[in-house]
Amino acid sequence: MKPARSLALAAVTSIVLLAGSAFSASAWDSGDDPPKPAPPTDPGVVAPQSAHPQYRGDNVSIPAGGFAFAHVSCPAGMVPTGGGGQTGSTLTFLTDSLPSPSGWTVGVKNTDTGQSNTASAWVVCTAAVGA
Repeated sequence: MKPARSLALAAVTSIVLLAGSAFSASAWDSGDDPPKPAPPTDPGVVAPQSAHPQYRGDNVSIPAGGFAFAHVSCPAGMVPTGGGGQTGSTLTFLTDSLPSPSGWTVGVKNTDTGQSNTASAWVVCTAAVGA
């Protein structure tokens, strides 16, 4: 194949591929996604209607430049199946996230040296076998 034909073929192929990917991207993200729910602000049951309810623990204060753990427990007769945490500042980071026999614990580092910040843990629970 002559160089001019190769170049023309490459150009046409590129245009077709780019047009197809633009269509795919617009079809994939139509912008009609429902709004995300606001994060919970009160401790307690976050999703009581689900088969595996979520529970959020109390806010824990992390001193400026300090480290703390936040924990939340499942109700009696339930066991943790997952969990995580949430911080109250972009300068506060989760360093650990792990289950315990009765709930979920997160380790939190506050990198803000000027003020304390908050964090909380949340847990997804399910009925214990034989409960």
